[in-house]
Amino acid sequence: MITNQKKAVLALSGARYPAAALVQQAGLTLGLAALVGEKLAALMPPGFLDETGTLRDEVDKLRQDKTVTADEALQATNAQHKAVREIKDWRRQVVSRCLRGVHAGLTVPELLTQMGNPRGVPEVMELLSKTIALLNDNALELASLGPQVTPLIEVGRKLYQDLDQAENAQEKARAAQLPDSTSAFNAKKGELYAALKIINEAAHELYAKDPEASARFNLSLLHGRNKSPSSPEPTPTPPAPTPPAAAAAAAST
Repeated sequence: MITNQKKAVLALSGARYPAAALVQQAGLTLGLAALVGEKLAALMPPGFLDETGTLRDEVDKLRQDKTVTADEALQATNAQHKAVREIKDWRRQVVSRCLRGVHAGLTVPELLTQMGNPRGVPEVMELLSKTIALLNDNALELASLGPQVTPLIEVGRKLYQDLDQAENAQEKARAAQLPDSTSAFNAKKGELYAALKIINEAAHELYAKDPEASARFNLSLLHGRNKSPSSPEPTPTPPAPTPPAAAAAAAST
């Protein structure tokens, strides 16, 4: 069993991610896990990697159904459009204020001077969170240009809360209206997403003292802005090898 999460919860999670990107990400993650071998597998339940591979194949097969993929595309479009409407004007205010700071000679984080191009609600929420934090960190400097930025920060926090609540309500409403086949498909995607997170966290535990190797276990294909689900699946890069001295010491014990 991959997870004990309820199917309704998995369906809400899975609805956020395109099946093609999930399948592609699973291929890379499982490839990396295979290169590491037993020492990573030992941190998960017996057969977990094989079960994840089977789940990946199931999602890949289900995504060939044009009915469920059409519903998936509609959900993604609705969520993205709603998020853009919520934050666009506020982000424009932030960027204008911060560009004034740049012209006045202040050192302002680059993220505050660009509108960005978030895709989907998870990325929008992440952008909002980072923007609010950076505004708070640079509040004193930016206030030297005129009004305090505290009201702007408070508006951002309110937008974040409103978007989070509205999106949760919207997702539940959409899920209730979806055909059973699409809900089941979303639950499978949510289960695969959970499996990938579990594998990554196991790798992060294994490589806690090796940040470079640990960082290779991520969801960059799923969340990356520069990747397309139709792009060729990259060849996994093996984690950093164990130094010879460490390997010799391990062999002698």
